[in-house]
Amino acid sequence: TFLHNFTMYATAQKEAVYIYDQNGTELHCLKQHKSIYQLQFLPYHYLLSTIGQQGLLRFQDTSTGQNISMLKTKLGACKAMCQNPYNATIACGHKNGIVTLWAPHQNYALVKMKIHNAPILDLKIDKTGHYLVTSGVDGQVKIYDIRTYKEIHSYFTFRPASSISISDTGLLSLGFGPHVQVWQNALK
Repeated sequence: TFLHNFTMYATAQKEAVYIYDQNGTELHCLKQHKSIYQLQFLPYHYLLSTIGQQGLLRFQDTSTGQNISMLKTKLGACKAMCQNPYNATIACGHKNGIVTLWAPHQNYALVKMKIHNAPILDLKIDKTGHYLVTSGVDGQVKIYDIRTYKEIHSYFTFRPASSISISDTGLLSLGFGPHVQVWQNALK
């Protein structure tokens, strides 16, 4: 993931998270971040958040290098994570179908929602911070209004969507291996 601007980026490797500059020169090695699956950067807070195999959600200040918090999700390994650009919370999708929302200085999940009956493959929040889209191994794509925590739509797909993206104009794209589907007005 890119950090402050496109001159620095972070990569997750098995033993640690590394921060590089635009020339590929290693700037930092964050050894306490091990077996990481997902990285997100909160640009207004200069925080790098990571989660991985141990289910530990960490927030690292990239301006000072200080570890802000390490939160135990208590839900096992997590392979799906995204940020809400509206309020800078982190959403994590877990293998038991639960989505949790986290803030850096809270020791507990702000919200826990049981969304799927199978592991969550990916999740995204639109730029307004109003809609959460999840995909699960059960072959469903679900859309929630995260202001009210209510399901708006539920779609079945021909294969489980392994990746989700939401454009600035509200187009929803789903990736199924080598195939992509783009849906119009899926959030309305």
